[in-house]
Parts: sequence; structure tokens; C-alpha cells
Amino acid sequence: MAIVAGLAMMVSCGLKEIGGELPQKNEGIWKGPGADLKPGGPGSVKRSVWYVTGFDYPEGYDWMSDPEAGSVRCSLVVYANAVPMLKIPVGTEYQTSAAPDMHRMIEGDLYTDFSTDSMTVIKKNGKYLFSYPGREMMIGMHADSSGVYTLGQSRRGKGFSFRRDGGLLFENAKGDLLGQMVVTDGGCAFAFSEEVAGAGKERYYLYRDGKVSQIAVREDVRKVLDVTVSDGEVYYIATLTGITHPVLVCEDGMYMLEFPLSVRVDSCRFIAAEGEILIEGVFSTHTGLMTSGLWRKEVRECIFPAGMVLWASCTDGGGVSCLLAHCSADDLRISRCGELIAFPEGYTAMGTAPLAMVDGILHVGMTSMDGAQPAVWMDGELKKLNFNGYISSISVWEP
Repeated sequence: MAIVAGLAMMVSCGLKEIGGELPQKNEGIWKGPGADLKPGGPGSVKRSVWYVTGFDYPEGYDWMSDPEAGSVRCSLVVYANAVPMLKIPVGTEYQTSAAPDMHRMIEGDLYTDFSTDSMTVIKKNGKYLFSYPGREMMIGMHADSSGVYTLGQSRRGKGFSFRRDGGLLFENAKGDLLGQMVVTDGGCAFAFSEEVAGAGKERYYLYRDGKVSQIAVREDVRKVLDVTVSDGEVYYIATLTGITHPVLVCEDGMYMLEFPLSVRVDSCRFIAAEGEILIEGVFSTHTGLMTSGLWRKEVRECIFPAGMVLWASCTDGGGVSCLLAHCSADDLRISRCGELIAFPEGYTAMGTAPLAMVDGILHVGMTSMDGAQPAVWMDGELKKLNFNGYISSISVWEP
């Protein structure tokens, strides 16, 4: 995808090798008035707080061409309701990464992860929180009053661990994680697979409420593609012997996912949505053109225009909004609950989570392609933010 090059783009931010791992440096952390904002408000109208994260470079620096790669300094910045909230330095010596998928907002706090040669380091608002042995890529993170929970996949291949505040709760040295970690009433839940030695098959397991159980899949399952838990029920998407396209399986039966005729299904996965089952399927025609479709449980909701693939999505009140990217052309579009909207001229999107629905208004992070300030698109209005760089994520903290 030509336009999706921005998704994987990572500017160096002065990351360089230095000796030593701990202790961490915390110099250069700045907090602004946005740190005092909390969701809620007087009366019956409760307002959410929305957060923008991004990478800020020195004024006038051409961060897109990055002529001083490896030496230029930059910062990870956070805005709350467009008000400056937090600014922390980025670099190996600060154990804060320039990768847009290595930070996230959780209820008003910025959590970052960083991999040294032998450790995974977690920070909160720029300050050291905990670390543990092994180089892991964060698949899921959750924080509440009982601690910070991390689900990390080994960067060296198979294997993963699930931890609370760095302390090991569960690990598997040979398994592969399936899908996303979800938060249930009893805690965190996630699925994984293991190869059956010599059988050419896999077994599938669910970790839930501190216990591991094998998922009882149908005998005709060839491969499970994704697993999730919703309202206490386990759902999985699988390919079956003798059936061309993937199916959805749950406690009340099996459901066919209706794809267009004469297409090859490339992938099928669950989309995070509270209280309902949403599925994205990507398929290719005989010409190789890839296209995404959406299903609400077994009912196909839409097929996007030919060549448009889902980049990111969010839900609100039953509606689904998406950012779409063309698989072979520079073309970005917004799908707002089914309405297709052209991307504003001169802007692109970057990062892994560039949109969120905030109190019924869709917010999309937009990065200028000509060096102007980044902006947030709010149902047609552009709100510019005062930094030189790009927006890496938008999220919301609801009351």
C-alpha cells in the first residue's frame, strides 16, 4: 500500500547505542495544564477527555526527510483536549522509543515500553515503572488499581509472557498469541496456539481469570485465525475442511461469513468493540486487488470500495468508523459510520491508532505532508496543534 508507508515510518529521533541499561534518566520531562483534565462534568452531561500523542522535532527541522538521522533530538508529546499535557525526551539513553506502537494512553497516563539487549522496560509518564528480563513486543497492556498488566511476545520468535507490574503470572516458551488481549469482569483474557509435535496440527488455549483451558474446537477445523471473549462467551474464526471461506464459531453454533464470489480470503480477524462481535475480512480478486469488508457477528455490514483496506477503526453507540487506505495507490478515506469522506488535501495519517470517537464526534489525527503543523480532524473541522512532527495516536477516556 503506497499510502500506508506512513504507518511503518519511524524517524530516528537520535536513537544511538550507549553503554549500560539501568538506572534510567528522567531529565527533561515537562508537564502542562492538560495533565489536570479529567472526564466528567457537572449535571447529566458528562464529557470525555481525548488524547493526542505525537513526536515533536526541533523547530524548522525536516523530520520527513530526516537529514540528521541518528543525531537529531525529538520528544514524545501528549495533548489532552488539544491542551499541552506532557513532553518527554526520546532516545536510547532515556529508554523511550520513536516507534509509534511502543506507547499508549490508559486513563490519562502515558505508558511506554522499550527493549534493551536483554530487558523490557515499562515507564509511566516518562518515569521508570518496572522492568523484566527478555526482549518483548507489547501485544496488550492494561492498568487498574491492582497493577499494570502486560502481555508481551518475544522479539526473538516464539514465546510470550503475561505479567503484573513485571512479576510473572504466566509464560509459554513455544506458543504463538492469537488476536488481542481483552479485559473481562474477572481480569485479562487472551488466546494462544501450540504446535502438536509430528501431527501437523495446532492446539488452541485460552488464558482467562488466571487459568488456562484448551479451546474445544470443531473436528473439521483446519486452522483457527482469531479468538476473542465477549460477555463471557468464547468466539473464534476458523477455516474448515471442505468450506472455502472462514466461519465464525461460538457456543450457539457456526456461522458462514459471506464473501463475494470468486475471491481469495487473505485474512480475517476480530475488531475491538465493547459488547458486540465485529469482524474484518480482507480478500483479493483474480487481479490481486485487496479489499476489506466488515461483519457484525455473521451479518455482512459492508464491503468497502475496491482496493480500500481497513487501517484502523473505532466504535461508538453501535456505529463503526474506519480509516481506509488504498492497497496500491495514494488514497486515504474516512468511513464515518458508513459515510465515505475524502481525506483533506495535503494531509496523511501515521501511527497505529489515528482515530477515536469522542462524545459522538469523530477525531482523526492528520499529519501535514508539506511541513505544516499536524491537525486533528473533528467531523470536518481541523484543529491544528503547535508542534513540528506527526500524530502517532488518538484515544479517549470516557466518564
